[in-house]
Parts: sequence; structure tokens; C-alpha cells
Amino acid sequence: MKKTPLTLALPATAAVAFLFLPLAGILARTPWNTLPTRLTSHAATEALALSLLVSAWALGLSLIMGVPLAWLLARVNFRGKSLIRCLVMLPMVLPPTVAGVALLQGYGRRGILGPALESLGITLPFSTAGAVVASSFVAMPFLVISLEGALAGLNPRYEETATSLGATPLRVFRTITLPMVAPGLIAGAALTWARALGEFGATITFAGNLPGETQTLPLQVYLLLQEDPEGATAVSLLLLLIATAVLLGLRGHWLQTRTAGRGRGGRGPARGVGGTPGGSWGSDLRQGSGGPERRTGAVNHAAPEGYGHPAPTPHPLRTTVTGATNTTLSAQPGTTIAVVGPNGAGKTTLLRALLGLTDRAAATPLHLGDKDVAQEPPHRRHISWVPQDTALFPHLTTLANTAYGLRAQGVPKSEAHAQARHWLTRLGIGDLAHRKPGSLSGGQAQRVALARALAARPRLLLLDEPLAALDQSTRSAVRHTLRTHLADFPGVCLIVTHDPVEAVSLADRILVLEDGATVQYATPAELTRHPRSPWVARMLGRNAWRGTSTPEGTLLLDAGASLVTADPHTTATGLAVVGPEAVSLHTEPPTAGSPRNVWEGTVREITAHGGRLRVIVSGEPDVVAEITPAAAAELKLSEGTPVWVSVKATEITFVPL
Repeated sequence: MKKTPLTLALPATAAVAFLFLPLAGILARTPWNTLPTRLTSHAATEALALSLLVSAWALGLSLIMGVPLAWLLARVNFRGKSLIRCLVMLPMVLPPTVAGVALLQGYGRRGILGPALESLGITLPFSTAGAVVASSFVAMPFLVISLEGALAGLNPRYEETATSLGATPLRVFRTITLPMVAPGLIAGAALTWARALGEFGATITFAGNLPGETQTLPLQVYLLLQEDPEGATAVSLLLLLIATAVLLGLRGHWLQTRTAGRGRGGRGPARGVGGTPGGSWGSDLRQGSGGPERRTGAVNHAAPEGYGHPAPTPHPLRTTVTGATNTTLSAQPGTTIAVVGPNGAGKTTLLRALLGLTDRAAATPLHLGDKDVAQEPPHRRHISWVPQDTALFPHLTTLANTAYGLRAQGVPKSEAHAQARHWLTRLGIGDLAHRKPGSLSGGQAQRVALARALAARPRLLLLDEPLAALDQSTRSAVRHTLRTHLADFPGVCLIVTHDPVEAVSLADRILVLEDGATVQYATPAELTRHPRSPWVARMLGRNAWRGTSTPEGTLLLDAGASLVTADPHTTATGLAVVGPEAVSLHTEPPTAGSPRNVWEGTVREITAHGGRLRVIVSGEPDVVAEITPAAAAELKLSEGTPVWVSVKATEITFVPL
């Protein structure tokens, strides 16, 4: 255990003693022999009953007004938000008597609203209702602040995912938001009730000290101090015990505004997962995997067996997205589109625009089948979304998660659960139906998220990096699951990914975004043959240099160097593309074969790539070569080694832009 510095221990001990000594004084001076008699007297029981009544009504009033206010402060950006938050906290720092004066000026008979209330037969000052108003005024901030902190710590993806499954905003709030922020809500409610129970200054100023009507326990303590100090101590002990019981019951939950991991409101992905980088497209395409040959385009429209539903209607996609992301998409039912691009290219913005969950871009029109849903709210678009972290609702079982979309669409519980079991069984996780998400592995969680999305009967399916958080073996298994079930999906599926293997093995077409604009929209095979940007070529595992061709067959690169090709070209701007396996490295200027493109460089980095090594060479231009470990050993390559680079003219492909 780390030793506590004496300079901190002494003042900390003094602080504890400073806080404890007055409380110890109450315990020491309490008349224990007459305590039962004093606490069961008529005045004490009457004041206690009134205190419980007033605090209960104050809590109810605070819940009715404070919960919506906390949600707005946590979820909505509006002008004057900081001022509203300051207004909420103000009663906590105001002197209680000042709060009472403020209430008189606002709701008293001569206050701003007093005459209007009196015309309705409502008089608040010096009444039980006035005591409720005074207690609510000083206690509500505890609820708002605690609940706002819990809402701020809740990942919005849970609510957005529920919306995409067809839940109305009210249903989302009732079934997802409130259960997930329950600890913060309970803590705020308990603190609010305890504060209302102990309210004194605002109550006596605004509501007076009328026995049986406004004289709560704190006010009786004040009265007893003048006549019976021992009685005041006895009643104070009761209030002290109640407050202590509330705080011990909360166990510090009022301090927790964010929960780590995948518990209530957590932000992390499923437990037991880890990230691994993807491979390159070149090797997979050379081996013949993926691409449009993955399926013939035929769609299996069979409904889940045994439910009596008609076959799902195919829904082709036609849309134009404008704003922070600009693209036009048209795809037939059964098409899977991989969306790729560098970070910040607008991939997630595209998905959120289709969902209607962002104002940074808009999909107008958005035709799913013969219906334009661009003007529909998100919960009526029938677009299922699987976020990268799955966003499984932690308070629901796997079965309830999977059935959530159907229940939100009005399907009876028994039928929704039957269909949910069908999808879980179909994805090989039927035995997990009664487990909570927190006990699932990463691969299991991804399967549940996919089952939930497909069970909701969407017209469009959106998957945001569904395999990014999985380890390599789990990723392979889940990729196979996706490939199997996307082949039967009767709509269009968009998959955002950074993994080229994932894109090739799952997609029929690939959409490349850069800086919010479409760079290329083609089949995997076409993209591999003719990449239209350096980023695409690099992700394919190829070298690419932007430049201008000449009729003589020379490529003038933007970086200042030049390359010679085997075929002449008309003058045009484009990319010179060279596979890393076509790049040769030498320790001396090459003479054999007389390569027409030779330049000097320095080895910058050497990395393993399958059974070969990739060597990054700094030069004019920079280049990536792929060689065998034996060749690297023979050349005695290491970082900083000077080398000569050669590329045959016949190995250079020029792609006009």
C-alpha cells in the first residue's frame, strides 16, 4: 500500500474530525432514556407524517418536471443551455431564506403569478401546498444534476439503434433510456427526497410554521430548540438517521456519471474481443476469393419457417446523399455494398444520413422499393443498423434484444419471441437466448446484433465495421456467418469497413469515399484492375503515383521523378500503378535484364506479410517492394540500408483519371 504523505494526511484527518464532531455531539447528547417517548409524541408523529407527505409530493413534482429537463440538458443543444443549467443549480447555493423570499415574490399573493393563482382559487403561501413548492424548489436540482450526468454517460448509440429498429421516441425513452440510467435516476430521486425531507429555511419563509399544516420535522426542531433542547436533539437524531440511511443505501452512486465497459450505459465493445489489422485485396483476388462471383444475384425470399408470413418484398435502393457526404447509389435487391475510404471520408455520415440521424447530410430522395422514405422519421424508415460496438441493450436478454424490433412494430410478444428464437437458432446461438449481453463473447455479440437487425424485417441493412473489434479467428467465423445470411437478405446491405478482405469476401460492389465525395463505385475486380485514387491503390496493396503521361510513353510524376512505360499514351493525368511483387531491390545498380526504371533509395521499414516481407523504401518516388525472407537475408536488408530499386516498364499500368 502506498504511504500517504503526512502533509495530506493531517489536514484530511482534521476535515473528517471537523465533519464528524457535530454529529457525534448529537449522538452524545441524545436523551436515550426518553427517546422512544419523545419520538412517539403527538407533535413528533404529526410532524413526521407531514414531512413524509410533503417530501413525497416534492419528489413526484420533481420527477414530472426534472426528468424531461435533465433529458433536454443532456441530449439537446440549444441557445441558452448554460444559462438554464446555472438556473437549475442556483437553488442549491442560495441561502434558504433567500429562496423563500424568491418564492414569495414569484408565487405569493402579491408575487408575479400570485394574483393569477388566486383567481383560480389556489393560495400557496402558508399552506401544505406551499411547503411542497418550497421543498421542490430546493430539492429538484439534485435530481436534474444526477440524471443529466447519467444521461451524458449513456452512449447515444443504444437509443439510435432502438430507433432504427422501429421504436418511437417515447418507447425508446421508456424501454431503453430510463432502464439504462436507472442507477442515476434512483440516486437523484433518493437525494431529492432526502433534501425535501430536511428542508427548513425556504419552507418557514414561504409556508410558515403551522402545526399540522406546514410544520415539518425540521421546523419542529427549530421550535423545540427554544423550549426543549433535548427534544430538539431527539428529533434531529431521527433526521440524521434517515439521511445516513439514504446515503448508505446509494453507496456512492450519485457520483457515478459514466460506467466503463459494456454495463449500463457503457461505451466499450463486447468483452473478450481484440482488434487485428486486415490483409490486402491483391492476394485474395489472386486466389479467386470474393468478388461478384460470390453469389449469382438470385435472392432467397423465403420467410422464417412456421410463421405464416408472406415472402418478403424485394427492396431496391435508389438515393442521392448531399451535404458532408455526397454520393448517388442505385442497387438491386440482394446487393451488398462495401463502403471504404480513409478516416474522415464520410462513411459513417453516409449511414447516419440514410437513417435520418444527422443534420450533416441528407438522403433525398431515398427510395426503398417503390416508396420514398426520405421524409419519414427514423423509426418509420425500416432501416436496421448494426453499430461497430453492437449496442446490445445490456438490461435485456439476448432473446428480448432480438425481439425488440418486432415488439416495437406491434408484433405480439409470443410471436416476436418465436421469430427471435428462429433467428438466434439460424445464426447458431439459440442456446444463448436467456443470457445478458455482458456475458457474451465478441463473436456471440455480433451474431446477436445481426439477428436483431434481420429479425426486424428491414428494407435496408446497414453494418458499421461489424468485424473490426474481433480477433482473427472470431472474425473469420463471423465473416462466414455474414456471407451466408446476406445471400438471403431481400434488400440492399451497406457495410462500412477498413478491411479489404472483408470487403472482397462480402461485397458485390465497393463504394470508395474520400473527403465526403465518391471516388469510385465498382465491382471488386474492376476496382483492383483500375484503382482511381492513390488511397485505393495503397489499400489494394499496390504502389500508385499520380502524374501525367506523354505520347512517348513517359510518365511525369507529380513528385518530380519520371517513369518509362511499355506503351505510349495520349497526354492525360492519371495514376501509375505497380504491384509490390513487381518491384526488385538490389545492393548495386542492376545490369541484368536492363530494367528501364532504376532509382536509388533507403530501406525505411520491413514488415511481415504472410509468408513474404514488405519493404518500404524512401526515394524518388517512395515505393513498397514484396520479397521473400531468403532474398532479404541475401541482400542483408535492414532499416537504413541503401538499395537500388528497379521496375520493368511492362509492369507499370497507367490508369487515366
